[in-house]
Amino acid sequence: MNAIQIGRKRLSDIVWGIIDEKVGDFPYERIEKIIEEQQPLREQADYKTGSVPYDDAVELYKVVRFFQPKVIAEVGTFIGVSTMVMDLATSNTAQIRTCDVSNRIDLAHFGNIEQYFHTPSHEMFADMAKEELKADLVYLDGRLSQQDVEPLNKIIHDKTVFVLDDFEGTEKGVANAMMLESPGRVLVYPREGRKTAMSIPMTLLQIVPQEAT
Repeated sequence: MNAIQIGRKRLSDIVWGIIDEKVGDFPYERIEKIIEEQQPLREQADYKTGSVPYDDAVELYKVVRFFQPKVIAEVGTFIGVSTMVMDLATSNTAQIRTCDVSNRIDLAHFGNIEQYFHTPSHEMFADMAKEELKADLVYLDGRLSQQDVEPLNKIIHDKTVFVLDDFEGTEKGVANAMMLESPGRVLVYPREGRKTAMSIPMTLLQIVPQEAT
């Protein structure tokens, strides 16, 4: 008997389509404003790098809005565009822990966002593990290392979603996806022209008689 096979590309198209459908309209003007407002913070950077572009900021907003995480861990704060977009997507209700190994840029935001200045990701993960804080969503805009593996595994659960920035070629998003690969996860490719990918646990993929509205 032949099996029915669904390739990653087709599954990725289905997942993005469902997210678009469930999230619906998004505050594109507010996202544009966040990107504009954060740009002056570049002057405070010890190490200047790229920031999430508009199209991928929209993708990030939609993903966070869809999954509605209560606790978010972010690797790579920089000027805080992605941080602010995720905060917007959760209506300022999620706990967000964000680290940057190269910079000390204070976002001067609300108490639900805790920043780790000049801190590698494995130290932030270890701190969260000490607090027994589990991340529902992990946004990776920095390259994971072997030092991250043990503390990261302590702060995730069976429904944790990873969002991967810069998923193209040999960039960090692809390297991170390879580190996260496991039989219990499925990789969702970026849409054409975008660089945002996801690693979703199989526990969040369900075949149902009828989709919820």
